[in-house]
Amino acid sequence: MHGSGLKVTDDLKSEITKLKSSPSTLYIKIEIAKETFELKKSADSDSKLPTDQDFKTMAAALESGVACYMFFRDPMPKYEGKWVLCQYMPDTARVNSKMLYASSRAAMKTGFGNASCSEDYFISEQSELNLQTFLDSRATVDKTHLMTFEEQAKSEAVRGEILAMSDGVALTVSDAPITVSAAATQAITSVKEQKCNTAVLLLEPKSQELLADTKTVAKVNAAMEDVASVCLSQKEPRFVLHRYTHQHEGKDKEAMLFIYYCPDEAIPRMKMMYSTCKAMVLTVLEKMEIAVTNKFEASTEGELADRAVLDDLYPKKAEKMTFAKPKTKSKGKRRLISKKKFSAK
Repeated sequence: MHGSGLKVTDDLKSEITKLKSSPSTLYIKIEIAKETFELKKSADSDSKLPTDQDFKTMAAALESGVACYMFFRDPMPKYEGKWVLCQYMPDTARVNSKMLYASSRAAMKTGFGNASCSEDYFISEQSELNLQTFLDSRATVDKTHLMTFEEQAKSEAVRGEILAMSDGVALTVSDAPITVSAAATQAITSVKEQKCNTAVLLLEPKSQELLADTKTVAKVNAAMEDVASVCLSQKEPRFVLHRYTHQHEGKDKEAMLFIYYCPDEAIPRMKMMYSTCKAMVLTVLEKMEIAVTNKFEASTEGELADRAVLDDLYPKKAEKMTFAKPKTKSKGKRRLISKKKFSAK
């Protein structure tokens, strides 16, 4: 997914700067209307840091079925002065609206000021804009203070490997950043080095970290039926990198498949996240010098069958149908018809 091309106007930047500079500003709500970012609402608070009641005030400002961005002051003392970008994407919002907000978040955050933000918070229900819910979501990601020195060193080493792989630049697509875990890197490398032929990848919902589902495919040389079995047993989307060996016209062939499996029963929020991050995962594979030959999207068993894959790899050429023009029935030799001349009497 590419950026929407929307930009924050100078007038809106001025309004945002004014609100940010006021210590009493609690939140700033932005919506997209007529392909333009618009300041819809803001509110003040007497508290130095947002309280549980302040979060209730912010939740009440969200409208059912209407997506928006809401910047609010970070409630944690160590992030005092920073803002959290909350992207509210209700399940009932229109699909084109969801896509527009997802692809415009980068521009909005840049216009607000990336350095002013401590993190992004994604919600789909008003009830999720709750102080305790927000702190719980952060606790699942911010574990540094619980790590030993060795664990922190190992974490930094993994991060260094990821940055090295991306030439020192954070890999992003439509501002849906993901981190590649060591396990995912190893799974992809194993396919590249032909130690196995399948890597099943998934995204951690909160941190959008790319993980490896290492327990699902036990076979070193998995067949398409094994891939289908793994995917169909899941209720959540998956990415699959599969080295597909097969025969075509009596010759041994090989293709590197990238499969985006998304079951119909997956919750909309997961579908949106995987769809948005798909291009990012492909970028990671490209950085790791994985030459993907064919990309598939599947949601049913039939779409993961050998026949469906082969039909996509080797599409049958439609035979050109020609029809002979029917001959007209012969009426014999043409006869000359004399033209009689009539003279007026």
